[in-house]
Amino acid sequence: MTRLVWGDVPQPKVDRFAAIVLSESADLAGEILRAIRYDFPRQRPVEAGSGEPKSLVGIRRAIEGFVQQLLSGEADPRVPDEVFQEFGRVEGLKGRSLDSLQAVYRLGVRLAWRRFAEIGQQVDIAAPAMYELAEAGFKYLDGLVEQSVRGYAEAAARQEGERLRLQRRLIDRLLSGRHSDPAQALGERAARIGWELPETVAIGVLIRPAREAVAPALGRGVLLDMESEQPRVVVPDPDVAGRADHVRRATAGWSGAIGPTVPIAAAVESLRWAETAVRLIEDGLLPHGGLHHCTDRVEELLL
Repeated sequence: MTRLVWGDVPQPKVDRFAAIVLSESADLAGEILRAIRYDFPRQRPVEAGSGEPKSLVGIRRAIEGFVQQLLSGEADPRVPDEVFQEFGRVEGLKGRSLDSLQAVYRLGVRLAWRRFAEIGQQVDIAAPAMYELAEAGFKYLDGLVEQSVRGYAEAAARQEGERLRLQRRLIDRLLSGRHSDPAQALGERAARIGWELPETVAIGVLIRPAREAVAPALGRGVLLDMESEQPRVVVPDPDVAGRADHVRRATAGWSGAIGPTVPIAAAVESLRWAETAVRLIEDGLLPHGGLHHCTDRVEELLL
């Protein structure tokens, strides 16, 4: 017996199947959204311009787009990209992972497929053709996820770019001179990037091993300004156990110097020591390679 595929389904049955789905798309989208809200109460809906939840609009558009493109004979229905990219952007901007969003999509596809299967029986579409339709639905799910990943990546890049801009401004302010009250002068800027003001800091200056060198993976606790010709590093509470080893490992392959530990109000003094040490490295008076701690090179620096 030859396996029946969706393309072999008589057109009147396809038309009837599509008509029923399209007539029920709003109700089905509402049912799916209610199930999502029940199973995922933390997924708060974003409203569209019409005042409807954007997720409801997206679900309905996904259902209708899937069916309408099946009617046109397309084997792989296209995903309504902008809506689902926006869902990914929202997750990224809220700092959540994509795992929960993918789980939401899987739930939606499962519920939609359950109703599609019922309509297929109602219209008397053979099971093998419905199996093929289910495969198309899972491909469609992959497309939804792909679009959301794009939106998520865009939001993450935008957020990181903004954070780096604010971080550079904080470093500039920190190193502009002595601050009688660092909490007042720097507190708001630090809070905007989630950086807790330390009592002491050490300032590092790096020499790029190559123009396109990848930034050291110092982590968010250590501030890094890669926009400067010689990148600057702000190490908080540098005498905390393990902090120096972490910085050393993260900057493997780089040369430079770390200034002495100073109160945060005197960060510029640590910077001056580090800059002096870097000049000595460039002049060949200190070895090139690795980070020099100025406290270990006091004699050379004083001379």
